[in-house]
Amino acid sequence: MILRYELKKVFSKKINRIVLIGTMLAAVVFSMFAIGGVQYTDGNGTTHAGVTASRRLADDKNRWAGELTGDRIALAVSSRKEMNSRYSYDVPDEEYGKTVQAYSDIIYFVIDVLTPDTGWDENVLYQLEDEQAEDLYNIYRENQQKMAEEYGKTPRQRQFLKEQYDKIDLPLTYEAKDSWDTLMVYVETYGMILTIVIGFLAAGVFVEEFRVRADAVFFASRYGRTKAAGSKVLAGLLIATIIYWAGMGILLLISLGVMGISGGGTLYQIDFPYSIYVMTYGQYCMLAVLGGYIASLLSASVTMLIAAKMRSANVAVCVPFFLFCVMQFIARALSDFLTFFKFTPDMLVNVIGCAKAPNIFQAGNLVFRQIPCVMLVYSALAVILLPLVYKSYHCYNLK
Repeated sequence: MILRYELKKVFSKKINRIVLIGTMLAAVVFSMFAIGGVQYTDGNGTTHAGVTASRRLADDKNRWAGELTGDRIALAVSSRKEMNSRYSYDVPDEEYGKTVQAYSDIIYFVIDVLTPDTGWDENVLYQLEDEQAEDLYNIYRENQQKMAEEYGKTPRQRQFLKEQYDKIDLPLTYEAKDSWDTLMVYVETYGMILTIVIGFLAAGVFVEEFRVRADAVFFASRYGRTKAAGSKVLAGLLIATIIYWAGMGILLLISLGVMGISGGGTLYQIDFPYSIYVMTYGQYCMLAVLGGYIASLLSASVTMLIAAKMRSANVAVCVPFFLFCVMQFIARALSDFLTFFKFTPDMLVNVIGCAKAPNIFQAGNLVFRQIPCVMLVYSALAVILLPLVYKSYHCYNLK
């Protein structure tokens, strides 16, 4: 009953209802952006975007779906080299829509394999012999070993990287994955918005009595410092959970419902061959969703603690914005110089960016990756802060 009352107080405020409705509408808007972000070129050279584009593109690319053997890679490379000899780099839209578009992901994979630690260079494709194209996976394995030697600073790190690369089953299995690829960008962006909104709403849970000057009555009541205080903490967690999964659920259902789920089982290595996270596109998307949820719980815990101690939401609501927005720019500028900035809270809403680089770290004999470490640390921190929130409110004005 007390919990229901706390939730009712939050959602009965007009400003909170407006923010909540706006947040749910943002999920619809972002899903439209995701759907519109996929473009398909037909055989006449006409480019289409919108509701049907993603499924038509998937149908076209899935002509190459299946096990990506050396022979099939060589066939795609041979076709692209022929196009280049006929049209140089400027392939007509009609020809692109008829042939090149269908195997473009395979071509990008080949170039990425051949340029493991250098900038994008399409010329390596045209310098590739047919025999080398058929033997691409051997080149891939050799480059994996080179990457392990380059990024592993100790023997244990090098061994760890080699073990991760060995988990990649070859040959890869391909299926068009543009719907997932596009969606993941908006999952992280919308997840960051949700963390800020949740922080704003959770901060108000612990300041309402002070705002209306009813704190003396609240703490003088029989359960004011016990059940009522505990209900406030639980209300903050429920707000974070309900709002996050409602908003993210809308985004995922609309986007995938329209674009389809083709490519959910394709390994992320088709785009980033040297990623040390061996997961499919569907799993990566869910990893990004989970990172956003952990960020939301952390946002709720931190803002509730600050609001409970300061008895004001003014400062508390600014903290999530700093942690998950401002910190991104700071970390981007300083992460190459200070390792600390590879573990800041904003990494929770930048999971896909973290997955692209083979960042590993070592403490004693323990070698670990960035994403699991960040998720584990901030999940624990979000939980550890809750007793502090309760204690801060429970002990208010006690001497």
